[in-house]
Amino acid sequence: MFQVYQPCTTTDKELIQSKKPTSPIRQKLQQYIPILEWLPNYKWKEHLHGDIIAGLTVGIMHVPQGMAYASLAGVPPVYGMYSSFFASTVYMFFGTARHISIGVFAVASMMVGAARLRLAPDVPIPIGNSSEIDPPYYPLGEYVDPLVFTSALTLLVGVVQIIMGVLRLGFLTTYLSDPLVSGFTTGAAVHVFTSQLNKVLGVKLPRHEGIGMIVRMYRDMILSLGSVNFVALGISIFGILFLDLGRTFINPLVKKFSPIPPPLELILVIFGVIISMIFNLDATHHVKTVHEIPRGFPSPSIPRLNFLPVLLSDAIPIAVVCYMFVMSMGKLFAKKHKYKTDATQELYAIGTASVLSSFFPVYPVGASLSRSSVCEMSGANTQLYTVFSSALLLTVIVLLGPFLEPLPMCILACIVIVSLKSLFLQVKELPRLYSISKYDFAIWLVACLSTVFTDVTTGLVISLVSSLFTLVLRQQWPTFSNSIQHDETPRQNIPDGVEIVRFGGSLHFANVTLFLDKMGESIGRVPEGESLIEGRCIILDGSPIAYVDTMGVDALKDVYKDAQKTGVQIFYCGLPEDVLSVLRNDENFSSVVPASTFFASIDRCLLSLVQQQSV
Repeated sequence: MFQVYQPCTTTDKELIQSKKPTSPIRQKLQQYIPILEWLPNYKWKEHLHGDIIAGLTVGIMHVPQGMAYASLAGVPPVYGMYSSFFASTVYMFFGTARHISIGVFAVASMMVGAARLRLAPDVPIPIGNSSEIDPPYYPLGEYVDPLVFTSALTLLVGVVQIIMGVLRLGFLTTYLSDPLVSGFTTGAAVHVFTSQLNKVLGVKLPRHEGIGMIVRMYRDMILSLGSVNFVALGISIFGILFLDLGRTFINPLVKKFSPIPPPLELILVIFGVIISMIFNLDATHHVKTVHEIPRGFPSPSIPRLNFLPVLLSDAIPIAVVCYMFVMSMGKLFAKKHKYKTDATQELYAIGTASVLSSFFPVYPVGASLSRSSVCEMSGANTQLYTVFSSALLLTVIVLLGPFLEPLPMCILACIVIVSLKSLFLQVKELPRLYSISKYDFAIWLVACLSTVFTDVTTGLVISLVSSLFTLVLRQQWPTFSNSIQHDETPRQNIPDGVEIVRFGGSLHFANVTLFLDKMGESIGRVPEGESLIEGRCIILDGSPIAYVDTMGVDALKDVYKDAQKTGVQIFYCGLPEDVLSVLRNDENFSSVVPASTFFASIDRCLLSLVQQQSV
């Protein structure tokens, strides 16, 4: 074997000389702390401008979205900004995805809010029919401040994600198929939308949980229509139209001149603050506002650990959902910009960000669809953009917080509602799913409807179980065809009495009965106009049979014996080497089925039959 060597060019020599050997310790550190690898090699002239623009743009979006999504989690608005600031700053050191925006987002915020409502309510839950007779009850045994609860939950979510990373369980997200994620997020969007309607209408409604909570919420809403605050409703209608029409018509126009979209949410927030101050909406028109925002930087504290076991059933699905959004967005942009993300390292990154953030008043975060899209469109090149987005966010937290106190809560509700539009539009996928795969169509519907009519956590569990069940069904009922079209090799000259069949899947205990029934039908079938003649042949195209278990081996043996009894020859063609190895190693099988029954391909089998007939 000859190899052709080319002389090194000047560029090649420089590249070789610049590559210095890296110590094992440094390699390990770069693996777990990727910033140690990319920051020293940062291309300041090429990348800095894009990172600055993207960072400032994302930072502007963090402010209104952080405040808006915090209301979903049941915590004061400023704590949404805290959550985004701490988590995104830590993720910059450990993450491998360059274009995603880590911070609060609607689905996780909704799941946190549901857990807080159930386990850490603001008022005790009465036991029995009368709270005056029966003592009040707190699910955690005592009153727990919402921020103490969310910080503890954030710590546990981070620990779960790190454990998943240690066990290399990132592959589990492959079972969260696109139809499942789409249906689940659409159902979650219904919950998020419904939870914001009371702010839009300016009415106070009780919150519900469990099966049928959406129905009960709409019932309460209909009964409260007589007490609608029309000022809040008018502001909400204006806010929704401003954001939606701006995204639909203004953003495309601006995109022709600049990749940076106008900060519509921030403009609306500023408008809401000005209108609230001019007309004194809180005191005069009873429009609920943000009220007090804490000044300065929050002080760290150790999260409460005593009730962590109770939070585990909520922490696991929240951890999975947060990671799922990080990986889906990360893989999308990595593919577009031709770099790789590490699924296990992403678990460490988001888990570490959650654990370290939990020492401050925060709640669990993930990757935001809208902010990540804007980040990528604005020209971000590396996670260094986070420095600029975090700096802007920190400025607002430390200095500008008091200026946002007059902001009407209905404005924040508008931001949340309009951000859900892309999730609701996922319904358009249904016709395509139905035409391609009825299983995927069913997965989408089950995921969406189960989430809508139960709650977000229960909906995710039901969605995953149903998806795995359809996987079993696909394996149990693979396709079986006895009229194979072989486009790659024309076979017009198939001898008389030869039938080609294909079993479209692995052969195992779940589908062995179907295999035996279908093969029995083919063996006993008499071609039209013919009698059951000696020399009739059946060729099984075994190329799709990637795996056989014990019952599958016995089924192949039984089919051969049944064919012999009826005078039909049967041949197994194209079986993968792994399957052939299993069959050869089984003495019971090889003692019954001769080696002449097997061919590497259908073509070779047909050629052998033609030669036999010509002799």
